[in-house]
Amino acid sequence: MQPVGVDGGMPQHGHGLPTKPRMTRQLGNGDYVIDGMKFNMGGWWVVKFHLASAAGADSVVFNLKL
Repeated sequence: MQPVGVDGGMPQHGHGLPTKPRMTRQLGNGDYVIDGMKFNMGGWWVVKFHLASAAGADSVVFNLKL
């Protein structure tokens, strides 16, 4: 499992992200590069980050209005 996973979508439209974003690089100090994130229309988006490490797993959800 990668340290950072990403998914999400538009709840009001009932679909996920139009791409499959993924972590491509670990920069150190807890920083990561996520490539492939695309929003193909304006509106309410939910983006979920899933985090895993030796200390355990967690997740965070962001609500975006574009």
